Amino acid sequence: MLAKAFATRTDFKINVVHFYPGAFEAELRSAGVATFCIGKKHRWDLAGFFFRLVKTMRDLRPDVIHGYLHESNLMALFLKPLCGFPKVIWGIRDSQTDADTWGVLGKLSFRLNCLLSGFADKIIANSRAGRNYYVAHGYPKDSFEVVPNGIDVERFRPQPSDAGTPARNGFALIGRLHPMKDHATFLRALAEVPEAKAVIIGNGDAAYAEGLKHLASSLGIASRIEWRPAQDDLSQVYPTFDGLVSTSAYGEGFSNVIGEAMACGLPVIASDVGDSAWLVDEARWVFKAGDHTALAEKMRSLIALMPDQRTALGQTNRQRIEQHFTIAKMVEATSALCVSQARQRPGVRWQNPERMPTPLSTAQPIPEPHTAPESGVANSPILWLTTGLGTGGAEMMLTQLITGLPKHQHHVISLTSGGKYVEPLRAAGAEVHSLDMPAGKPSLPALIRLFRLAWQIRPAVIMGWMYHGCFAAVLVKLFRLGQGRVVWNIRQSLYDLSLEKRGSAMVIQSLKWLAPLAEVITYNSQLSARQHEAIGYSRTKTRLIPNGFDLERWTVKRTSKFVLPMAAKPNELGSSFYIGRFGRYTAMKDYPTFLEAAAIIVKAQPQAQFILVGTGVDATNSELTSLISKLGIQKHVHLLGERSDLPAITVSLDIAVSSSAFGEGFPNVVGEAMACGIPVVATDIGDTAWVMGDTGTLVPAKDPAKLAEACVHILNLPEAERRALGEKGRQRITEHFSLASVLQHFDELLQPRTKNQEH
Repeated sequence: MLAKAFATRTDFKINVVHFYPGAFEAELRSAGVATFCIGKKHRWDLAGFFFRLVKTMRDLRPDVIHGYLHESNLMALFLKPLCGFPKVIWGIRDSQTDADTWGVLGKLSFRLNCLLSGFADKIIANSRAGRNYYVAHGYPKDSFEVVPNGIDVERFRPQPSDAGTPARNGFALIGRLHPMKDHATFLRALAEVPEAKAVIIGNGDAAYAEGLKHLASSLGIASRIEWRPAQDDLSQVYPTFDGLVSTSAYGEGFSNVIGEAMACGLPVIASDVGDSAWLVDEARWVFKAGDHTALAEKMRSLIALMPDQRTALGQTNRQRIEQHFTIAKMVEATSALCVSQARQRPGVRWQNPERMPTPLSTAQPIPEPHTAPESGVANSPILWLTTGLGTGGAEMMLTQLITGLPKHQHHVISLTSGGKYVEPLRAAGAEVHSLDMPAGKPSLPALIRLFRLAWQIRPAVIMGWMYHGCFAAVLVKLFRLGQGRVVWNIRQSLYDLSLEKRGSAMVIQSLKWLAPLAEVITYNSQLSARQHEAIGYSRTKTRLIPNGFDLERWTVKRTSKFVLPMAAKPNELGSSFYIGRFGRYTAMKDYPTFLEAAAIIVKAQPQAQFILVGTGVDATNSELTSLISKLGIQKHVHLLGERSDLPAITVSLDIAVSSSAFGEGFPNVVGEAMACGIPVVATDIGDTAWVMGDTGTLVPAKDPAKLAEACVHILNLPEAERRALGEKGRQRITEHFSLASVLQHFDELLQPRTKNQEH
């Protein structure tokens, strides 16, 4: 799919070099792709094979070699000095190696890949799970990019069906017959759902297949299972089922079967292996690998859905694939990485020089060409320099500002790589670049690139966002010989420099001496402004602009009630109370105090359920899970990790909690909950008291007893009083902290200055 799509481009030429002949060779040639078969005769055909490979590659003289799978990656690296030192990109297509089953050569190949991975110019994994696995085995994290597989949404699409057709309750499991796919868990779950039927499609080891059929007979479900060999017309097969089940126990990266089924509008239940949970994106249809009881419960839940609900679920799945996992997105992301690597080679040979791609970060897709501004749109470019674009309140606020100020010409440079807000910023029309510096480790090539981009952009305003972004703004100001107004944006409070990392503390200290180069220093918190002024930041430059909240997104309207995973259903004591704590896992957020308070709350309100959301707040966090187990509240605490549906989860809470111990400036989670009409209990840190006013309950930091007491008090209130408390919070956000007012303040900062204003 990649090669055929690349063949239609005019900015580079694609050649496919393969070791063995195969079925796709004719398909590639018919699409106009030049293919070269080296003809490896057998696994020990090494010297002759490599000689033929070198000869072919020296004839081609590529600018980029993109290896695909482990042996090809090694060959690409070995070929580099023999064919003109092209850039080398490695392709990782799995999430967990089974090298131990490959024999001596397989094991040697895996070890060599781990040892030599640092010499690859870029590594592309098709799954986040694959990236994490190989980084843990020594691959360089900074070289990795994740480009998910693309699904052919024209081929895999929903098929019309008769409205009167009854539900078949038929589940499909599709994949090769291999222990990795864990068919046994599926069979045991099927035995607990007597109303369900199943079809298992795939080829594999005959002994393994016989063992599965014997297990089905012993479970008494043989009559409810149809076994089929692998099929090449799956686009027509998927729509005939009621749901797809994926039970993989390990090794799954990006599951094409799941993606194809979702594109066909099929409900999917998947084990939490590889990127399956990310792909499905709905916790109630994901289960722990090997847990056949949990799988059976989810199968029953799917069967219980009304036909229109099942259709709606399938439509949601289809939309997710169309939005994030199409062939077009895969091709564009991969080609962007290839082109950006090629651009780094001197004398690169472009097929069509007039269409030479524009410079871009190697971590990002090629941005759309910048168009001329419409009438009335500000022409002056604005350069935003930020520490990163990952999960966080500061990053979210930056994205909201740029999205809400479309008349300005925005350019964003992130000092670190990637992040969840890159694509939303691009969708808002901003040009986004990443310097890919490791955290706390500036590099000379990254600084050179920063200065080059700043010189090309020629910004009228240089906006520093967070400490390191402010420091970078000063460097750009000096490099551009004073051109461009500098505005700093400080986004956190400052209780004690000893609580900061050594590098961050040095930057914070240095900024007070560099303040004369900044025109304005904005703070989103009153307390933060006072704290920074106390250590020497200029008082005369201070401007307070609190965070603002999008009242359309954070609303009291319950368009869809958030549903916990099936294991967290309300218990026999009655309807559960939902108490939420949202935020990344860091010492500043003080999750231990929250969990200790939760243990106290459970004693008073046994039906309480605690919803924890944030980066690092998931079942892989051993420090967190150990404390939960120690406190004996496993059945009450639900670790959802990073989520994209926070408004829906927030509006379903009975109480929102902020347990931060230090470092909070303007607490977004508090304002978001208030905007949703949810009562808040929070520690008295940063500007929390200012945001809440008299609408919530403040408690001391690091005091689980006081935190628990405040929550229990609110839970004991009549529902009408809890609702009134939440409505009061919503009113305060509307009156004092709306996004519209914040946009107005920043718009004023970004307006061109006259000579008189500058002086």
